[in-house]
Amino acid sequence: MNSADILQIAQQLRQSGMQAIDIRDASTRLRLVTRAGAPVAVATSPGFESQECATSDENTVVRSNALGIARFRHPAQAGGAALAVGAKVEAGAPAIYLESRGILKSIESPMSGEIAQVLVGDGDKVDFGKPLFTVKAQA
Repeated sequence: MNSADILQIAQQLRQSGMQAIDIRDASTRLRLVTRAGAPVAVATSPGFESQECATSDENTVVRSNALGIARFRHPAQAGGAALAVGAKVEAGAPAIYLESRGILKSIESPMSGEIAQVLVGDGDKVDFGKPLFTVKAQA
């Protein structure tokens, strides 16, 4: 079972109105549970796309769409730029990384601009929907 299969199952669960589904085979067990009005949590592995939240005062909140530990820089980029207020970011460029099970995945900036706020600390555990940072759009 791959992430596309899990995503499809989660979407079908959401559309069906069922509260839970439990799928088992010889090597895998998948259990998805929904709460009334809450979206189904889906784990992805090929890469993470950031989730944009409401834009307020020209700043866009970027949220996590996965579980993991926030990392401000990639370990292979020793001395590289770390996420910081005032740092310039380009649309689609990695702004922060999430470490999960020893794998780093990038969370990209949804727009070009400047980091207005950093809402998590380096090494903080983050959950689905957790605000990570805000981006002020380029003028």
